[in-house]
Formats: sequence, structure tokens, C-alpha cells
Amino acid sequence: MLYASKLSLNSPKHALLQDSRIAWSENPPEGAWCIGDRLTARSLESIYETCDKDVPNLIPPEFMSSMDGLSQGAVPWPLVIPQRVLYENLSTIADELEELLAIVGDYSDVLVAGRSVIERLVPCRIDLAALRVAQGESQQHTVLETFEPGPDSMANPIVYSHRTATGRMTVAEGPRILTLQKAHRKILSSRYAGGRVYQIDFVSLEPRVLRLLRAGEAPADIYGAIASRLDGVDRRHAKLATLKSLYGASGQSVREEVGAGAHKLMKEINDYFGLDSIRRKISEADEPRNLWGRPIPEARDPHLSVSHYTQSTAVDVSLMGFSRIMDRISDADLDVKPVFVLHDALLVDCHPDALERVREIVAEGVDIDRLGHFCLSFEPAYVDVEG
Repeated sequence: MLYASKLSLNSPKHALLQDSRIAWSENPPEGAWCIGDRLTARSLESIYETCDKDVPNLIPPEFMSSMDGLSQGAVPWPLVIPQRVLYENLSTIADELEELLAIVGDYSDVLVAGRSVIERLVPCRIDLAALRVAQGESQQHTVLETFEPGPDSMANPIVYSHRTATGRMTVAEGPRILTLQKAHRKILSSRYAGGRVYQIDFVSLEPRVLRLLRAGEAPADIYGAIASRLDGVDRRHAKLATLKSLYGASGQSVREEVGAGAHKLMKEINDYFGLDSIRRKISEADEPRNLWGRPIPEARDPHLSVSHYTQSTAVDVSLMGFSRIMDRISDADLDVKPVFVLHDALLVDCHPDALERVREIVAEGVDIDRLGHFCLSFEPAYVDVEG
């Protein structure tokens, strides 16, 4: 089932595509896909972005153009567009959505499960004084201005897009948190007296995905484990070589950083993570997909097969993991609000009374089906200069 959000229609009710007519409802039907609200978990836009397709216009262009000169954001579209036209447009969109859902298959369920945390995001409170100081000191003016708060001291809602080669999210609208320098996170304030914004982070996410796929378990310190398998290799070089190998760096690049033992180290990394099996799996696939079934067509390039498969799988791990962490926090009835997703990190606004229990929940890590256990860290999103 498909419905058009009342937000996009400027209507008190949602428009539901039902049988051969439009039905109107104050509440969205359970399990239906939504067009016009990119913050909901079952956003039609997320399916189009996953398939690298342009999102169709809910409002036909001829009606949009007829409103030129007026405040389109305030147009009550159900009073402007004949219901027959709205029905035909939604029917066409619904037919195309069915075709895209057939392409992604069961991955749509994984996408929705991960987007549960996106649906829960709330605007972050902004410290206006700190923002003004940052704007005076930094060259990041265009980034910082996206955090300008409203009269309630809150930033605008953030809207993410999945339209990348691996599904790694970008910011479509709102605060550009992904490119905000860490030193400027001091502008992120708490809605709670004595509260603070914290960061829940996956530990070595992408290497851990590969090791779990390879062995079914992974040590807490993956890089230390690799280093311990070879004489004369320290953890720093093991980490450097691992990341370079996962992202397609040449052997020469690794040798320049690691030295004479680079060949043996890269061979160990290839075996430890099963990289050849990933390459073989992608090369033999008619349509390359990540572990969950997300299409990753650019992975056909042998230089990108490991990196795209790993990163795309890790994107879904992180979103599903954050959704489950927030489920546990909600079950514990804690005053904690998720405010931003930064790839493999989740920023949360935490009430001081909830801090220790949240720390305990995060320390337990999270289990992901088909993979296993993932370690998480918990720390302030920024450190005060004085500290």
C-alpha cells in the first residue's frame, strides 16, 4: 500500500491509495510505504535512492507551475488538484514502486529496520553563543550556517539520502553534521539541564564485519590480533595495512608505509578477512549485492569489490545496531534522544540521570543476525577545551 504524507499535501489527513480511489486518514496505515515524508522508516524515497532512481513528483508539474508566485509550502494541494489526477499520479508511482521493490527483494525489510533510528531522530539544541564563536574563528561558514537554530534553540530536522554507491548516507537537507569539524561539536548542546551530547560508536566496524563473515567471531582488538600473528609487526602498521587493503590501496602504497614486511602482512590480512572469497563472490554474481541484498553495481570493478561490499554491509549493520540500542534505551525508559547519525556513530542527547545506565547498555554491544557480536564505545561527542 502507498500513501501520500499529509505534510507534503499540506492537508490535515494522509491520502491513501485504496482500491480504485483516494481515501483520507489521519493515521498512516501500518506497513504502507510513504511518499512525501523522508523521515519515516518506510519512506518511498529511500527505495528510489537505493535503486539510484529519481524520486517522482507527488504534485504534477503543471499544478506546481500554476502556483508560481504563491507560497507553495502553504498550498492545500487536495483543494487544488482534482482527486482523479491525484489518484492517477499515485497509481503510477505505486506501480513503479512495486517494480523497484521486486529489484531489492527482502532488502527492503533490512532497510526499514535500519531506518527505525532515522525515524526517531529529533532536532538537536544549538548553543547559539558557541555557534557565533565558531563562525568567527572558522572557515567552515557554509557548514556552520546549516546549524542556525530557530526560536526554540533547536536546529532544523536533518534529512539523509541513501543515494550513494554503497548506501553510505549523505545529508540531503538540514545540518551538515557529516562535514562539521569535531572541534565545532561544542555547538551541540543538550535539551536537558546538566545533560550532554554523547557519541555511540561501532569499534572497527568494517574489519569486524569481514572477520565475522570469515570466522563467526572477532576479537575486541582486531588490529592487535593481526599484529600478534606476525613477528615484527606492531598494531599501528597492522591497522594501516588493514584499512589500505580493504579500500583497494596498492601493495606499493602499503610497502611505503610498512616497509619490508608488507608482503607477508598483506598476505595475512587477505587470509584473516577472507578477501579472496569476497572478490570471488562479487565476480561470480550476476548483480553484485551486499550481505543483505542491497544492489551495489559499481562493485563489479575488481578494485572496488571488497570496499563496496564491506562498506555497504557495514552501513546496514550500523543502522540496525543503532535501532536496537535505541530500543533498549526506550525499554529502560531513559531520557535519551538520538539527534544525528554519522556513518558508524550515533549522537544522542543524554539526561544526566540516564548516563550510567546508557553506558551499561552500550558496553553490552549489539548482536546482528547472520554476523554476530559488535563492540561499541561511548564517549562525549566533544571535549571541552578546558578539559
